[in-house]
This record gives sequence, C-alpha cells and structure tokens, in this order.
Amino acid sequence: MRLTFVLAASAVVATPGGAQVATLEIVPAKATVVAGQELRASIRAKDASGREIAPSGVIWMVGPFDVAAVTQAGVVKALRQGTARVLARVGGKVASAEVVVQAKPAVKVELTASPAEIVPGQVTLVRATPRTEDNDPLSDHPVRFRSSAPAVATVDSAGVVVGRGVGEATILAESGTGRGELPIRVIANRVVRLTVSGPGSARTGDVIRFDPNPVDGQGRRVSSGAVRWSSDGPGATVFPDGAFVAERPGTYVVTATVGAVAASAPVTVTQRVHDRTFESVGSVTYGHLQAAEHWAIGNVLYVSTIADRLYSYDITDPANPKLTDSLIVDARLINDVSTNAAGTIGLITRQQASSRKNGIVFLDLADPFHPKILSEYTETVSGGVHSAYIDGHYVYLNDAHTQSMRVISFADPKRPKEVGKWQVENTVTRFHQSGQVEGRSLHDLQVKDGIAYLAYWKDGLIILDVGHGIKGGSPENPKFVSQFSYNHADLYPPGMIAGTHSVFRFRNYLVVGDEVFPGFFDVNSRERIKTLGRLHILDVSDLERPKKVAEYSVPNAGSHNMWVEDDVMYVGNFEAGVRAVDMSGDLRGDLYAQGREIGSIWTGSPDGFRANLPMTWGAQPHKGHVYATDMNSGVWVGKLTPKRLVP
Repeated sequence: MRLTFVLAASAVVATPGGAQVATLEIVPAKATVVAGQELRASIRAKDASGREIAPSGVIWMVGPFDVAAVTQAGVVKALRQGTARVLARVGGKVASAEVVVQAKPAVKVELTASPAEIVPGQVTLVRATPRTEDNDPLSDHPVRFRSSAPAVATVDSAGVVVGRGVGEATILAESGTGRGELPIRVIANRVVRLTVSGPGSARTGDVIRFDPNPVDGQGRRVSSGAVRWSSDGPGATVFPDGAFVAERPGTYVVTATVGAVAASAPVTVTQRVHDRTFESVGSVTYGHLQAAEHWAIGNVLYVSTIADRLYSYDITDPANPKLTDSLIVDARLINDVSTNAAGTIGLITRQQASSRKNGIVFLDLADPFHPKILSEYTETVSGGVHSAYIDGHYVYLNDAHTQSMRVISFADPKRPKEVGKWQVENTVTRFHQSGQVEGRSLHDLQVKDGIAYLAYWKDGLIILDVGHGIKGGSPENPKFVSQFSYNHADLYPPGMIAGTHSVFRFRNYLVVGDEVFPGFFDVNSRERIKTLGRLHILDVSDLERPKKVAEYSVPNAGSHNMWVEDDVMYVGNFEAGVRAVDMSGDLRGDLYAQGREIGSIWTGSPDGFRANLPMTWGAQPHKGHVYATDMNSGVWVGKLTPKRLVP
C-alpha cells in the first residue's frame, strides 16, 4: 500500500513581501495531455484587492501518483491513462487543477477469433485489442477491418466474419497506425448431422463440458474446428471449447452449430449450496496502532504493524492468541513478515526509518516466541521494501526506490548480499536525480517452482524464470517469460489509484489482485477509506501465454492479499472483511455471482483503531484455522466449520 496525503486549506497567507494571498489558482485549471507528455502549470495568486502577487514556497502534489507526476517547478509528467488532480499549496492556501491523461496511440492490434476455422455461410467474431507501446490495451479506440480475400471471407465494421468460399483469408485490423493480422480458414462443410452430449445437471459455478458429435453423409465422425457454441437466456455462458458455466439456477439449452447444421442439449442448473460456513473463533483488538501483515508457522503468529514493532503470539490455543513478545526497530512501517520453511530465520521489511536505512531485517528464531535481530541488509534497498518472498535461501523483494526486484542471498544469514536484479522497462518511466523513479511500481511477488510472479502495478503481471528452466533463468540472472497487462482505467472510476497489487499461484491458476484507493487519502485518518478492486484468475498452464478465465470481487468493496489452500481462497477484502471462496474444479466466469463464496467474517470492532470500520489486509490458513489482520481492528482467527442444522 502506497500512502498519499491530502493537503488541507486554511487561513490567508502572507508572502515575503508582506502582501497576503487571498486567492490561489492553478493555470490551466483543466488540461488534456497524452501519456508520456509534459505540461507546465503555473500559480496565479491575488491579494484581497484582486491584485496579482508572486508567492514563494509553492509545494506541488499530484494524485493518483500512477497517472501523473509533478515536479516542484510545476511540471506535470503524464504517465498512464486516467484523470489526475494537481494540488499547489502556498502556506495554508491550496489550489487544484484537473489533468486528463489520454492513452498513447496504438502501435499494434492483437486479434483473436474462436473459432478461426469456419465453413461457408458460418460466422465468427474477430476480437481486436489495440495496444500502446507500453502494452496498455485500448478498449475505446476504433478499429477498421478488411479481408485480404473477400471471396473467401468477408468482415464488417464490427469484426463479424462470414465464410463465403473454401480457402484462406487474412483479416487485417488497423487502429491509428497500429496494425494486426489474423488468418481465417474456410473449409468445406462435410457435416450433415450433429448431436450434442453433456451432463444434464450442474450447480451454479460448476464448469461442465458439452461434446459435439459431427458426422458426414456416411455416418462417420468428422473432425471439425468450426463448431460455434451458444446458450439461450441470460445467466450462463458457453465458451468456444464447449465449456459451460451458469451464474443463475434454471434450465438452459446449449447449441452447437456448424454452418446450417445445429444440435442442442439441455442442462438444469441448481443453486450452489455449501455444507460449510466460515466463522470467527477469536480475535485480538488493536486500538492504539494499526496491524499490517502476519505470518503463522508452528505455534507462533508474527504480526507486523504500521508502526515500529513486530508482535509475537503463542497460538497453541488458536482461538486465544497470547502475546509473548514485541520487537521494536527503526521504522514507521514494518510491512511484510515471513520465515524460511524451517521457521528458524525470520524476515521483516522496513519503510520510513529515521536513519533512512530501511531494507530488510533478518531475525533469529531459535526461540520462536522471542525473535532477536540477526542481521540487516540495507545496502541496495535503503529506500524501503514493501514486500518480500523467501524461497530457499533467497529473498525476492521490491526496492521502493527504483521499483525493481532485488534478489538477496542469505546463505550466510549474518552476511546477506544482493545476487540478482530485474526491473520492467517502459516508456513512461520518470527518473529523479536521486535515482528514484515514477512510472513503474512493483508491489507484490511470489516465487514457486523456479518461477517468479510479479505484480507490477500498471504494467500488470510479469512472469520470470528464476530457476525453472523455461528460459534458462536463475536467482542471479532472472529471465523474462511473459506479461499479462490490462488497462485499469477501463475497470475503475477516474481519479483513483489502481494497479496490479498481489499474486498467488495454485494448481494451474494464478490469482492476480488489484488494489484501488482514492487519489488522495491518509492511512492514519480515523475516517473510512473507500476502496475497490477485483481478483483476476489466470490460467498459467502455459506460462508464456497466461489467459484470464475468471474473476472474483465483492461489489463496491476492495481487495488486498489472498491465500489458497485445499481449494479454498481466503481474501482480505478491506472493508468487506475476510472472505472464504470455493476454488474447486475448473474456474470460469464471475465466481462471486456464481455463489462460490462460502462465507465471510466482518472484522470491525468498537474498540479498534477505527471503530467498526473493517480494513482487512490479508488472511493465511494454518493448521485448520485462518489468521487475518485488519488495519483498523487487529488480529482475527476464523475457521471453516460444518453448517449447523436448524431444528
């Protein structure tokens, strides 16, 4: 979580010359620029008589920080598509201006069609996605289509392709100067009869599959990739591969079509019912400070804080965590906490240290209930560390100063050293003289089976080989595998901070979470902070071609960190508390709408830092219980339990 604070206006301000600033405005008050461009703003100040005066000591800010940046000379640098608010303060007087950042023009157009093989008379839809040089998708940019061989296949302005004759045609798409091509094959229709088989029943959220049986005039099954699927009525989706999932109960008719030949099969869908519920069994309330991350291992729970201390709890009795110790370090925020697999060495990340030497602190856990400082590493990450992930004797972390991934070896835990580094490169990055950057932002990361998954904010998901072998990478020499990016401006209201924040790998899926906050907020305020966000579920069975297959979001609520164990996902959903979601089987579509949520725990407390305002950070299953931290109320312990029968 990156903190942005509001500048408050107050009384009349005196300039060094004695004149008092009565009114203050930014010129221009509203402007539109293209990402990557700069705009110079100026201040217009007047005294009580309306005479313009020249103020000094102007302080400039901008929010959201990921849409634009501003120098203290008033130069606004547009970073990514969205709407930003520029603030200027002179003493206690504040002026604001709006800057609308338009996306860069398209440099390429990505095309897909399913099916891409059709028969004469059949239609298929070509979906076009223009992308900028930063790989941002442009959903609102017009696309022009044409066919290289209209006698084989025609295409209209909406991308609808109609097969006209046997052969091959190339569908060309243009958006601005961006261009893309997609081959379409039109084959002779040998299908004279078609039957469809599939399960006759399912629950909402179950992904079931229908199988077409196309046969020719001699009754022989023929191979045809030209099957087009459809389903009647709202509330259900059938995908190009014949997979079907419903959000609402009811009876649906699924139809397969090849040219003019069609067949259907019915399916009855009942409401998904869970035989378990998710309930709170204990808590520890924080009223004097805010909880941050946590880590459970063995019989101990470590809890970091938005402060200078780490707490240790004995969770031998999970429902009654008992405080055993606290460790204080030089920091205003101890963000992440974790241990190695053996639980012998711990790690905390530091930000905002008074010494300006942040970095990471290794902990000696010989006595797990009473951690002691073992060593520190600050040499290349003194600007602060937000998240860290331990894999073997390596720590993969984000350097808050350069927004790069650093790899630290603690083979000798008393003498940790950096051994590797990787960072995304984009065309909107803004470098400060100090070496700090704006325009790229690495938040969370996870390493599993030699693959690093990086949540790189506006640049989306980055996948690296750090020892898997797919690209010859290693911890010392990470290698790029693939990227999955999307335009956050398409998903959330203007003026909000929004980016790819968290990742978690399980089975062949990767959960990629967005964090969405107001453009300006104060994490220490006692008022509610409105958040949004959704979790994107990607199929990463092909690491070089990740694709989104499902999503989960609580309406009008945010999301933060998540953990999946035994096919249940536990999510810290900020003001929506902590949630348990059924992730069993195949996943497609809107998991929340399908009723896959098992239950939730409302984590508000009247004695919390913010009374009765949940702000759940994350959740971790451990030894049959689920531990969660809430910024506003402390520690919560939950458990999946069988539903009780109501007499």
